[in-house]
Amino acid sequence: LGGTTVVRLSKTLIMKGGGSVMASEAEILRLIASRTTIRAPRVYRSFQVKDDTQYFGTTGYIVMDFIPGQPLDESWNSLSRDTQGKIAAQVAEIIQEMQSIELPQPGPTGGGPSRGRFFTDYSAGPFMDTAEMEAWFNHKLDICKSVHQAPKDIPPFHFTKFVLTHNDISPRNLILDQHEKVWLIDWAYSGAYPPVFESAALSIQPFFTDFNEAVLSLIPRYPEEEMQLDSIAYGLTTAALA
Repeated sequence: LGGTTVVRLSKTLIMKGGGSVMASEAEILRLIASRTTIRAPRVYRSFQVKDDTQYFGTTGYIVMDFIPGQPLDESWNSLSRDTQGKIAAQVAEIIQEMQSIELPQPGPTGGGPSRGRFFTDYSAGPFMDTAEMEAWFNHKLDICKSVHQAPKDIPPFHFTKFVLTHNDISPRNLILDQHEKVWLIDWAYSGAYPPVFESAALSIQPFFTDFNEAVLSLIPRYPEEEMQLDSIAYGLTTAALA
């Protein structure tokens, strides 16, 4: 919802802008820089402009590092098995470091709508607290059960903690630098979400399945919670507006 444009400003800087660029993306990148060792773009400036023509009523701009290197979606299949394994291990370490950081408020850093594969194409929220987020997911589960699109014995959602989550880890969002170090970009869907979100997102990605499986084999799994999220697929797609 709303376009995104990335413009190269200089040898070292880019600007990302558009109706899908929210203040929360810059905020999470600042948090990453201050509290983790994760390789991600640094933010130099960010701002929002009121724009009633956009779905979210705003157009955002972020000036950040240009990350030189190979986009992993273009190079993954040509890499050796050994290099692929080292990359998967780095990505798993990134996920584990993110999940070591618990955050009190669910949703994007600094507030705003939650976006990504578990929030329909139209976004959801903002959620003021755990109860509101649980209620939204349980409403989707009830819809799916009522039209026989989810097993009746799937338990209701109950979230016990929220951790730093990217929500869209894929080779298209990874850059391999000249030292074979992995950089994680495009934090648009990130925020504070249950730990299962990262593994669940990886497990249902249709592309680069060998990458997905390699990373999933190295991170914690939550089979029951992943099954819960899988069971509301109808509510997130066909019944997205219900």
